[in-house]
Amino acid sequence: MTMVLQQSIICKLGGHVNSNPELLISFPPLEETEINSKQLIFNCLPTGCKSGDIIKKRYEDDNLISFIFSIEKMNGRDDLFSFSILLDKRVNTEIYSAIIEEFIQILKINGLLTEKILINYQNVIYEGFNEEKDVEIEGINIELSKFFEKTRNKLKKEKPDLKGHFF
Repeated sequence: MTMVLQQSIICKLGGHVNSNPELLISFPPLEETEINSKQLIFNCLPTGCKSGDIIKKRYEDDNLISFIFSIEKMNGRDDLFSFSILLDKRVNTEIYSAIIEEFIQILKINGLLTEKILINYQNVIYEGFNEEKDVEIEGINIELSKFFEKTRNKLKKEKPDLKGHFF
């Protein structure tokens, strides 16, 4: 199977005063020479974005999809995060947008949506998305393979087969 994900990236904007967006982790790790980090960070976590946004952009020769979400803090404002993937430009971004959103919701429901887990499991998440296989995080099995199958079937049904001739 060809690798469709070029990169998986987690960015964060802390909820405290004077915080700036930062790149937490990427997998595979970005080489220092290729980090045009401010440009990448602002594409992954653009100014004015809010929790629940899905942002799709062209980045260099690929497609960048970012899902924005917040992680609650006990005191102070919540931290804002983006889970982003850099996809080959020939790949259908609709499939990945839906799966990223569902994946983040599953983490949240199971109490696994933490900065530490996102960092520690970044390579597992990357491989799961790239190979469309299930991932296990902190003993919880997340059925990415079923998400991909279900989403592909749903998208096929939404696009009617056109028959006939056009002149």
